[in-house]
Amino acid sequence: MIFQIFLIIFAVIALWKTYQQYQKDHVSLHWFWIWVLLWAAVIFVSLYPATTDMVAEFVGVERGADLIVYIAVVVLLFGFARIIVRQEKQRQELTELVRKMAIEHAEKHEDKS
Repeated sequence: MIFQIFLIIFAVIALWKTYQQYQKDHVSLHWFWIWVLLWAAVIFVSLYPATTDMVAEFVGVERGADLIVYIAVVVLLFGFARIIVRQEKQRQELTELVRKMAIEHAEKHEDKS
């Protein structure tokens, strides 16, 4: 019971922080709603933990807790892969920008000579 209360309090705080980030335009509307749904699901599962067992049984997993762990691992791996792709794209864009700036800088120095 204590753990459920902790999860609900944490989810409510996370919802509030997400709302604040959205108000400051640090989070897009799309991601705001994804996070709202995620934290609402945490609250729902905290209040009704038996529902995870029913869903787990439906999809062929023995326990609801196992299903949550499997889903969390897959989502985290997917998110990690997206971050790596985005970081590589930004690295390439930064390299291109630095090259252009170096060429412009070199051309300016040639014109002065």
